[in-house]
Amino acid sequence: MTADNEEKKKVAIPIEAYLSLPAFLAVVSSAVETFRKETIGYLVGIKGENKFMVEYAIPYQTADSGFVHATIDMDRVARINDILNKLSQGLEFIGDYHSHTAFGDSPATVIPSHTDLASTVPGELNIICAVNLKKRAVRWYENNQGVLIGTIREYRIEIGGYYVEKPTIGKKYERVRIKCPAVTGIPEEKK
Repeated sequence: MTADNEEKKKVAIPIEAYLSLPAFLAVVSSAVETFRKETIGYLVGIKGENKFMVEYAIPYQTADSGFVHATIDMDRVARINDILNKLSQGLEFIGDYHSHTAFGDSPATVIPSHTDLASTVPGELNIICAVNLKKRAVRWYENNQGVLIGTIREYRIEIGGYYVEKPTIGKKYERVRIKCPAVTGIPEEKK
């Protein structure tokens, strides 16, 4: 098999991230709590081949956030990584999440911004939680692009993911299909 064929085969397998209920709740609650400002946090779990198991999502409590940014002190990140290395018992830092929020007439999306891509660390999972005001209530479901969508109170939440395999100019990304059977249910197998 040539290198081109191997690359095509790799692209054909979608990357998936499975959120535990505690991880889902942390992402959604921190994004809704800071609505109209962004939130940022880290993801702890297990990384496999084309799959991530997100056990915990933990918001950075001291992040500096505004309408279109959330930044963290890298010394504090180093502290967290040191703690994880010593106490995580088989779990590891696997990436981060942040929120996008509605700004004026512009709705929030799960599409990474240029700033998001510029700060993305290749090989890590990236989750975006977009929060908008809802127009109608919907039950939680996964759409065709692998985005989790649902409503809570007056908010419409979309959770999408992306992944950058290696450092490149412009950092092209792959979508990550986000799954959370605890909120969407387990789909029945087609016979």
